[in-house]
Amino acid sequence: MGCSAGFVVGFVVGCLVGVGVVVSSVRGAGPDALLGSHAVSRAALGCAAVAVVASVLGLAVTGAAPWAVAGSSAVAVGAALLLRGSRAGAQLVGALGAVAALVWLPGLVAGRGALAVWPVLAVALAVRQFAVVRSARDVRSVLGLAVLVSLAAAGISPSAGLVGPAALVWVSASAGTAFSVPHRPVDAALVRRVASGLGVAAVVASVVFLLVPAPQGGAVAGWASAAASGSGAAGRGADGQEAVARSAQAYAGGTLDLSSRGELAATPLLRVPAASPQLWRAGVLDVYDGRTWSVSAPLGLWTPTATGWASAVEDGASARERTDRVVPLGSYDAVVSAGSPVALRPVPSSSQGPLSLRDDGSGVSLSSADVPYDVVSRQVPSLESDVVRVSGTAGPLERERWVQLPADLPRRVRDLGVGLVASSGPTGAQDPVAAARAVSAYLREHERYALDAPVPQEGADAVERFLFVDRVGFCEQFASAEVVLLRSAGVPARLVTGFSGGAHEGGERVLRAQDAHAWVEVWVPGTGWVSSDPTAGAALAGAGSGSWWQRAWSWVQRSVSAVLDSPAARAWTAGGVLAGAALVGWFAWWSPRRRRRSPQLSQVPVARRGDASVVALLVAVDGFEAVLDPSLRRGASEGVSSWRERLAGAGPAGVPGPVWQEARGALSVLERVCFARALPARGELQRAREALESASAAVLGLRSGPAASTVFVGG
Repeated sequence: MGCSAGFVVGFVVGCLVGVGVVVSSVRGAGPDALLGSHAVSRAALGCAAVAVVASVLGLAVTGAAPWAVAGSSAVAVGAALLLRGSRAGAQLVGALGAVAALVWLPGLVAGRGALAVWPVLAVALAVRQFAVVRSARDVRSVLGLAVLVSLAAAGISPSAGLVGPAALVWVSASAGTAFSVPHRPVDAALVRRVASGLGVAAVVASVVFLLVPAPQGGAVAGWASAAASGSGAAGRGADGQEAVARSAQAYAGGTLDLSSRGELAATPLLRVPAASPQLWRAGVLDVYDGRTWSVSAPLGLWTPTATGWASAVEDGASARERTDRVVPLGSYDAVVSAGSPVALRPVPSSSQGPLSLRDDGSGVSLSSADVPYDVVSRQVPSLESDVVRVSGTAGPLERERWVQLPADLPRRVRDLGVGLVASSGPTGAQDPVAAARAVSAYLREHERYALDAPVPQEGADAVERFLFVDRVGFCEQFASAEVVLLRSAGVPARLVTGFSGGAHEGGERVLRAQDAHAWVEVWVPGTGWVSSDPTAGAALAGAGSGSWWQRAWSWVQRSVSAVLDSPAARAWTAGGVLAGAALVGWFAWWSPRRRRRSPQLSQVPVARRGDASVVALLVAVDGFEAVLDPSLRRGASEGVSSWRERLAGAGPAGVPGPVWQEARGALSVLERVCFARALPARGELQRAREALESASAAVLGLRSGPAASTVFVGG
C-alpha cells in the first residue's frame, strides 16, 4: 500500500511540534543542558531501547534488512539492559549485536546495491552505542541514530506497515530527549509536560494526515510481505495443491494464471518519476475462462512517427495527459504507462540505440530491454480518490468484450454479483460507481489477504473457490472477483496488470518485482474507464477469525479503510480528533483535581538533600510561598526562574520594597541550589533563608487576627 502524502506531511509537522517538548524541558536547565556528560535516567534509557528496536523493525518491514537483523538487534538491546552493571559485558554484547547486523551486508549489497549499506550500518552503530551508554549525551546520540534508521526505512519504501514503527520511534525520541535533560529529574511534572507535548504533536500529525488527500491505489502486499525478498518459487499452496510459479513477467499482459503462487523477489525492474501515479499499467486482460485471464485483441496498434511511436487514443480515455520517463533496470522489456498510453519517444540523451517495439497481440514490449523512453499517457481516474460521476448511459465500444464470462460460470457467483450491484443503489447497474464500490466493500469485508492461498483444484472455477470456499487470496484473486461480479450484473469491467507503489530513491521511484499488482478498470458513462483497487485495505488472512482480539483488529482495519477511502469521512474524522483533543485539554486544564506540587526538594540533587543549610532554605521557601496570595504562588509546572521573574516589581502593599527584592534574590540562590554544579556558600544560604523569613513576617504583619501573631521561622 502506498504511503499517503498526508503521512509524510503529518510526520514532519508532528516532529516539529515534538521539538516543543524538548525545548520546554531544556528551558531553565542551564547552559550545558544538551552537552554535559550527566548520568542517564532510567526513563531516557528505556525510551532509547524502544527507539532502537522500533527503528530496526521499520527497516525490516520495508524489506531493507532481513528480519534476522531486527531479531538480533532486539536481543542485543535486551542483553545490554540486563548487563548494565558490567561495563565489559555490555561492551561485548554491543559488539556482537553490531557484528550480527553487519554480516548481512554482502547479501544486501548484491541484491539492492551500495545504498543498502548505510541503513544497516546505522543499525550497527545504534546497537553498539546503546550498549555503552553512560551519559545523557550518549542517550541522545542513540536516539539520533534511531531516527536516522527510521528515515532510511521511509526513504526506501514508505509503506503503510511503516506507520507504526515510525510513530514509535518519533514518540520515543521526543520523550527520551526530554527525559535526558541534565538537572531536570523525571518527576510527575516533567512527565505531564512531555505527555502533553506529544499529545499535541500526535493530534496535529493526525489532522494533517486526514486532510491531505491520499494517492490513488496501492498494493496491500506491503501489509503482509514488505520484508519478503523471496525467489518467487511456486512450491505448493496452503492446501498442498501444486502451484504455478509466480513472476513479475506474468503481470506484463498476455496471460495471467490464477493458480500461480509464491513471493516475488525484490529485484529492481524499472525507474519512474517519484511524483507519478501509484498505478503503472503494463497489460489489459479481457477474457476469463474460469482459471486464467488472456487478451483477445490489442487495444490499439502502434505506428512509427517522426518522434517515436504513436497509438490511437483508446476508447474511454480521459483528456488529461502526462509524460513520464521510464528507465528499465534489468530484463523487464514490457512497455508500461501511467494510464492509457498514446505515444512513446526515445530519450534524447540516450546512447542505447533506437527505440524499437514489438507487438505480439497480447502486449507491447521493447526490442531491447535497456532502452529508456518517455511515455505519454492519458490519466485514469480512481474510484478511491477522485470524484467520479455518471453522466449519460453510453457504453464502451465492443461492449460484449468487456462483459464476457464463461458459459459454465457457477450460478452462485452470478447471483452474488447481481445481488451486490442491485443493493448498491436504486439505479443498480446504471450506476457503475456505486456498484464497484459495493463489490469492493464486500470483498474487503468477507475475504482475506494471503500470498499462500490454496490453489484451486483442477476443473474448479478460481473465482468461485476464492469467494465461497477458501476466502483467501491476493491481488489477482481480489481483482478477478470484482471484474467477474460486476460483469455478472452487466457492468463493463476489465482486469489490469502492472505495478503499484515502489521504493523512493531521491526524485525517482524504483518498481521492483514484488511491486507487481493487478487491479480493475470499470466503465463509467460520461467519464470512461476508471480504476478500482479492491485489494487495498483488505484484512490479512486470519485477522477475522479466531480469538476476539483478532476479530476486533479485523473490524478496526475495515473501519480505517472505509474512513480513508472517503474524503468526507476523512474531514469529519479530523474534526472529531480536534474536538476530542479540545475537550481533553479543557478537562486537563480546568479539572479541580489539579494540585500544586511542592517543587523544590525534587529538583535538588540527592547529594545535597542532607545538607542542613539547604533543608532550612527549602523550609523557608515553603513558608514564604504559603503566606502569599494564591495569585503570587508558584504554578503547578512553573520553574523557579519563571516564578522569580513573575514576582518582579513591587510586592504586596505594605511590604517594604527592599525586603521584597531581597526575597526575590533568595530565589536566585534557590535556583543555584537546584541546578548549579557548585553549592552556594553557607553564608549565602543563611542570608537567603533570613531574607525569605523576613518577607514572610512582613506579609503576615499585614494581616489581622490570629495569623498575624504567627511568624514563620525556618531552620
